[in-house]
Amino acid sequence: PWPLFHFGMTGSFEIYRDGAPRPRFWKVEIAMEDGTRLAMPDPRRFGRIRLQESPQDVHPLAGLGFDPLEGLPPARELATLLARRGGPVKSVLLDQSLFAGVGNWIADEVLYQAAIDPRRPASALDRAAVGRLRARLLAIVRRAVAVGADDRRFPRGWLFHDRWGREEGARTARGERIEHLTIGGRTTAFVPARQR
Repeated sequence: PWPLFHFGMTGSFEIYRDGAPRPRFWKVEIAMEDGTRLAMPDPRRFGRIRLQESPQDVHPLAGLGFDPLEGLPPARELATLLARRGGPVKSVLLDQSLFAGVGNWIADEVLYQAAIDPRRPASALDRAAVGRLRARLLAIVRRAVAVGADDRRFPRGWLFHDRWGREEGARTARGERIEHLTIGGRTTAFVPARQR
């Protein structure tokens, strides 16, 4: 069987050598013959590990949507998919059966950069808005991958740096006021002056 690791919100892999301390909150450790060790820390315990014979053919992988980095459909096809979704665009971006791997901060960043109100129904987006959403999603994911998800290397103008904590009076790097909403049960950072 193949091991299938789902990191949840806080899981990750850490690699270290024999003799080095295990990371905090480790849940599993794999030791290699050459002394290399791989651990999966998961502070919030949302992660899962499964052994499956063909993971791509069964839940949860079989139910995932397209990969935004390698399988993002063309704008016209994406517009057709979104036209069938009446829920808020923020919730639709978080739907793993459509956008595999898009998490809360990525959805907020995409909508901020695309200047789309997260409460707008996905079905109400015109072609121009879908084009902006698609372009920003691809650019953001590419950048995150290129820098190894090291948020210190994300552009300073990204909403990412200022979206956390629901702080009263929070502002973007451009000085725009950030509001925090709850959409689909998730905290949403929203900049009313920019997102319509």
